[in-house]
Amino acid sequence: MQKIFIILFFGVVMLFANNYNTAIDYYQKGDMKNAFIYFKKAANQKDIKSAYILGYLYTGGIGTKQDLKKAVKWYKIAAKAGNTKAQVNLGFNYIGGLGVKKDYKKAAYWIYKAKDRSPQAQNLWDEFHLSQYYNKGN
Repeated sequence: MQKIFIILFFGVVMLFANNYNTAIDYYQKGDMKNAFIYFKKAANQKDIKSAYILGYLYTGGIGTKQDLKKAVKWYKIAAKAGNTKAQVNLGFNYIGGLGVKKDYKKAAYWIYKAKDRSPQAQNLWDEFHLSQYYNKGN
């Protein structure tokens, strides 16, 4: 039984890695449409890096039609899992009302999570005076 579990586990890990690696290969070749397809497959398999990248691709309309609401959806998934870049981008979306209603409290929440690891987050924190919106009880 344990052998079956180990074989299944490694099979899932390899499939998961293959979608991400395939996406990276397409991305490096400049084939953004296929890169998008494989990042989406990997993100749907809970790959956090792919979830962040998918948000980025939706934001810029790279390999797909621009869709800021879908970008926010994927940034949230990655941000909740601790992806610093996703936290910064999600906070920025809340600052600018990009794909979401403008909300400085939510912006402060996400930027605060990233500000010790990201100079960009620290700059946004300072520039938009987000400390006045941050509630430690969030």
